[in-house]
Amino acid sequence: MRCSAPYAAVSRALFSYDGFRRGARDGVPLALSIFAYGVGFGLVAAQAGFGVGKAVATSAAIYSGSAQLAAVNLLQTGEATLWALFATILVINARYLLFGAALQPWLWSAGPVRAYGSLLLLGDANWLMTMRKVRAGEEDRAYLAGTGAPITAGWLAGTALGAGAVSVLPRPEALGFDLMLACFAAGMMTAMVKARADLLPVAVGAGTALVVAHLFGPAPAIIAAGLAGAAVAALVHR
Repeated sequence: MRCSAPYAAVSRALFSYDGFRRGARDGVPLALSIFAYGVGFGLVAAQAGFGVGKAVATSAAIYSGSAQLAAVNLLQTGEATLWALFATILVINARYLLFGAALQPWLWSAGPVRAYGSLLLLGDANWLMTMRKVRAGEEDRAYLAGTGAPITAGWLAGTALGAGAVSVLPRPEALGFDLMLACFAAGMMTAMVKARADLLPVAVGAGTALVVAHLFGPAPAIIAAGLAGAAVAALVHR
């Protein structure tokens, strides 16, 4: 009987269509901005020689605008190796380890199949949205997958449009798409800061990013900033 308790807890976790529907409704406004970001990546990918199919496949497989842009820029140098591309994508996307760890206590109770399936749709935007809902008492684990569905659709549709319309659309810089990732990260930070004590981890993370980016490049800076900020936050909020 003792061994069956964890499985009983999993079976009681709420994972319903209603939660998915509410998540999808909340994700639609974000999907519109992600669509524009996808157009930007599609333009960059097409200028690097990607066809529509290859660009969309890249967006589906990697599913990370920052990592994809870095990979395409690396390919344009003509010196990219498979290991260099793999390492670049892995380092930039390592932040999702932290995202998944933050969601684990809440999401895992829905069972491994539902949890891993939901994580396939995990992105920066719906992670932040879901974490705020969890803190507010959200119990339906399908909410995460619901937020991810329209965002994924917007990302892939934007990629296809950008790659297919590269001959008629201006360069991404002319539309401001090159600033979208930085602006979105700043928006996430603003939404997560609730008190003055939260500003210290932000300052430490930003300072670490600037130093590491100057010494080693932007990809390691993302990971170093995340680890440094998280360590300071753990000390501040202990």
